[in-house]
Amino acid sequence: MTMSTILVVDDCQTIRLAVKRILTEAGYSVIVARDGEEALTKLAENPALIVLDVNMPGLDGYGFCERMSREDPVYQDIPIVFLTTENSRALEMLGREMGAYLQKPVNDNDLLSVVETQLS
Repeated sequence: MTMSTILVVDDCQTIRLAVKRILTEAGYSVIVARDGEEALTKLAENPALIVLDVNMPGLDGYGFCERMSREDPVYQDIPIVFLTTENSRALEMLGREMGAYLQKPVNDNDLLSVVETQLS
């Protein structure tokens, strides 16, 4: 049995592959995107959760969130786990409002715990 589908969006291939591996080994179905523009096209695959890098070239995490909510109101209900190397109170609060916030490099157990919490 496959668990929920998760969309992983990060411009760093190493991060994308690491997060995909962690989630796949935990039984999740994972789709990936290199940036916000590509991620918008992946929304059609109905992810239950999005793991989203904040800082990406082109359409960054903030821009993606704005565009996603304009694409279809149903997307506003998808929880987002923000991943970033930044450490700021504003990002932490935004992460809590939209889902969760994790600092890179992400710990396997922390990621799985946050994902499970957001999906429950």
